[in-house]
Amino acid sequence: PGPLNTKLLQDFLDTDEKAQRRLVHVPMGRFGEATEMAKAALFLASDDSSYMTGASFVVDGGITSAYVTAETRVDPFGGPKESLF
Repeated sequence: PGPLNTKLLQDFLDTDEKAQRRLVHVPMGRFGEATEMAKAALFLASDDSSYMTGASFVVDGGITSAYVTAETRVDPFGGPKESLF
């Protein structure tokens, strides 16, 4: 899943700068809510999904389709340090 707006995430991303560094990778521009993840699970458990077979059901705010590998070594707490190449 994509990053969810939980107390744990809020404590980890305790400054606006840290939150923005994470959000830049989320095409929807916001953290997901736990209820959104729960609703996806409830859909899959319901009769509404009875015709689904072997499908990927990604609930990540678009991160999977927009993910790009950095060309520089990145310290998750301090930013780019050196080139990988």
